[in-house]
Amino acid sequence: MNKFFLIILLITLGSCRTVINQTEVRVDLSGKHLKAIPKSVLDNKNIEFLDLGSSEITFYPPLSALKDPNSNHLTELPERIGELSKLKTLILNTNNLKSLPISITKLERLEVLDLSINHELVIVNELEKSKKLPSLKTLKIIDVKMDRDAYNTLKQALNPDIKIIVSIEEYFESME
Repeated sequence: MNKFFLIILLITLGSCRTVINQTEVRVDLSGKHLKAIPKSVLDNKNIEFLDLGSSEITFYPPLSALKDPNSNHLTELPERIGELSKLKTLILNTNNLKSLPISITKLERLEVLDLSINHELVIVNELEKSKKLPSLKTLKIIDVKMDRDAYNTLKQALNPDIKIIVSIEEYFESME
């Protein structure tokens, strides 16, 4: 009797049309000591997840104040980053960014932006660009240049549905 059900199941499954959705294109270049984003990455317009951060992020002082041996060394993003139109997650933690390119506003599908531990990034200066990201759901900004007034300005200016992550606990919870 079990063989009969197995045969019926196999016949049924064999006659079904299976529609396979395109899988998410993920690029993980964390901890590769990059000083620039490879051209091949910028040429791939199907990328939805791009990790250019540290392979092992450390927040606890004084360790986060030291040079992270697991990080990249990006000081700027190319304007071509805005061409990655399918990008949903962009991880830039633990780099040396001082600003974001204007083209980042073209990332209309971007949901998660991690700018944590970019010590020279004045986050309030990036406010206008952040406001132009219509799909943004999570902004991670631990250990960037920001005081309480800047945080309040950011919180008031951004869509209230955007989760602004400023604590280590929230950061690790968001990774689950």
